[in-house]
Amino acid sequence: MKQFLAVFLCAIFFLPLTGSIYDQPVYDRADWTIVDDYGIIWHHVDSTDITPIQQEPQWAGIETAWWDISSYDTNRNGIHDSIESATGMVGMGVSYDVEVTEVQLRELASLGIVVVDTLESINSVLIGLQEVNLAEPITNLSNVVMVHQYGAVKFYGDIQTPNVKARNSSVYPDAAWNFGVTGKGVNIAMVDTGVDNEHPGLVGKFVAGYDAVCYLHTDPTCVAAGLGARETDGSFDPDDGNQHGTACIGMSSATGIEADGSQSEFYGSAPDSTLVDVRIGTDAGAGPFENYVLEQEFYESAMNGIQWIIDNKDTAWAGVDESLHGIDIISLSWGITSHEGGGSDGSDMHSMILDVAMEEGIVVSVAAGNDGPDNDGLSGMGSSDLSITVGATDDGNTITRDDDTIASYSSRGPRRDNGDGNPLNELKPEVTAPGTNIIQAEGCVTSGGCNNLLGGDASSNTYTSRGSGTSYAAPAVSGILALMIEANPNLTAFEMKEILKFTAERKGEPTQPEVDPFWNRDFGWGLVDAYEAVKLSIKLRDQGLNGLIDVSTQVHVESSSIDNQSGLYVIQGIAWGQMGSVNAIEYRMNDGEWMSVAYEETNGSLSALERFSWSLALDLDKISKGNNSLEIRGISDNGQSLPITIIVQGNGNLSDSSESFIWDLLPNTIFFALFIIVGLLLWNSRTENPEALFLDSNDSIAKVLKEDKDLASVVDAELLEG
Repeated sequence: MKQFLAVFLCAIFFLPLTGSIYDQPVYDRADWTIVDDYGIIWHHVDSTDITPIQQEPQWAGIETAWWDISSYDTNRNGIHDSIESATGMVGMGVSYDVEVTEVQLRELASLGIVVVDTLESINSVLIGLQEVNLAEPITNLSNVVMVHQYGAVKFYGDIQTPNVKARNSSVYPDAAWNFGVTGKGVNIAMVDTGVDNEHPGLVGKFVAGYDAVCYLHTDPTCVAAGLGARETDGSFDPDDGNQHGTACIGMSSATGIEADGSQSEFYGSAPDSTLVDVRIGTDAGAGPFENYVLEQEFYESAMNGIQWIIDNKDTAWAGVDESLHGIDIISLSWGITSHEGGGSDGSDMHSMILDVAMEEGIVVSVAAGNDGPDNDGLSGMGSSDLSITVGATDDGNTITRDDDTIASYSSRGPRRDNGDGNPLNELKPEVTAPGTNIIQAEGCVTSGGCNNLLGGDASSNTYTSRGSGTSYAAPAVSGILALMIEANPNLTAFEMKEILKFTAERKGEPTQPEVDPFWNRDFGWGLVDAYEAVKLSIKLRDQGLNGLIDVSTQVHVESSSIDNQSGLYVIQGIAWGQMGSVNAIEYRMNDGEWMSVAYEETNGSLSALERFSWSLALDLDKISKGNNSLEIRGISDNGQSLPITIIVQGNGNLSDSSESFIWDLLPNTIFFALFIIVGLLLWNSRTENPEALFLDSNDSIAKVLKEDKDLASVVDAELLEG
């Protein structure tokens, strides 16, 4: 029995070794070295653990006054060049290097100038139509830094919402709405021609409103009250006499409900977002305007409307739930034309006030414009340094994004150089979204006999008409921003902008690779991806990273694949600091300890914006079987980059990398124990059998026969026969 047991255990013991008769992969890892105790992490032998030093760019830390470098004033006399070449009367604005007080207003009055509006956010005033020869005397007043000329207000998306991966589809089952966000509790200020919010897809969305025009006949109650009696508390609900505003808010916020209560497919990207209706244009709406007085009025209305939004960003609106107080997003589907060639450099008054809105925490989505591929720069608004400028794609009327192209009319970047030495703020647009042949929510004005003036409304309207323009791309992005805010209410405006750029689907080859390796003059950083943007927003919320993101620290993965020679899973990427050095690039597995990647050797310090390469390799056989989370981040003096998460498929059976040493020892321990047991059994079998087989004395024979009666009877029989 013992011999049988020993043979059986030997078979069990050596059975696993039979696999050795098959060819096993032989890997050459001479170019790699292990950097952990478990054989999981590898670095290339030619890499270094020293992070490359990057020079600080010349523009970092230098505060140059915008009026000293503005392209609008090439002779630096404090007057827009276009005024000096004009005749007669032009619309004027005046900017100061101090806050506007009664002192400045009295000085203007001494020249016979009545101020139309004071723009506290940018230390400026609007003074309406003035004779061009008055510009020079104005520059002689105290603290005046620029006399501007008004530009002209020019108003510029069914498939759109699933295409941007807001709503899920059979093509893109992973979409932002899957996270349970629909924009609820987020207020979008639609700054446009007003909104007919009685449209069935817009019912119940109105939270607050303001009429910055109150000029034409669109709303009889406004005219009857007089030009100076417009409500400023948010209680006024403007109507849309043009259709543009109603269409645009539909791209961000429409629920798709029809007049008969049925559900259509024409959702906005954030169908539960709500509306702050700011009217800055009316029936004449979309310009260009032959009547220059009207043109001037709209310029002033637009400035006044944006200033009102900034002033009311935290206002507790009467009669609405506390969750709907304030203003979260500004959506702008229009621009300001420039009198100079080359478009705006971002120092026009509208661009500057949008910068202030972003700094105040109101995220801004603005249309790039419809001037096509041969545009010479971008118009005002779309040229704002800080806001999110949105170009338009043609989705080909399909949900799939593979066939999407840049729309023929979409204005291209870069923006005109503002002379501050920083090439980054010229990279406009930031992102693109579908804007071609998009179904619209119809306002009253589009429905035959419907007339706001006579008490008509859009409550019986539908979504049948179509339109195109960057006007329709921008509000789709406004809706995505609403989804992000609902997912993570503590995101900053600049974090949202960086998330949109970071998660966008890259399109086109880089236009200025020496400045940025991803930006393209047609698509910006790419086609917006609502799913990835919301997912990353949630990650920042769950990890408590709000306010800790340094948007100038750039870390990107370029490739991740199995290296056939070494059998290792190699991740390679690039990194750089837009405002100086990256201190380190770190990674961690499954929320474990942060460790450093390997860096490419560099000769001396890198120039500003110069990228460096980093890498990391993993032995998947040593990693827990199944999905493992690998997170990568860059560290700077000002925080960390947006995190990158890669799902790594492990081949091993380890529950955690920290336990790998124990798991590595276990097979050897079992092997050794079995070896000892088999050896003892064999030894025991060998030492007992000879005693029974070899007998050398009569006493021994007698003893055996006494103990074994069957054997004794056989021996007796043999003896008798003998």
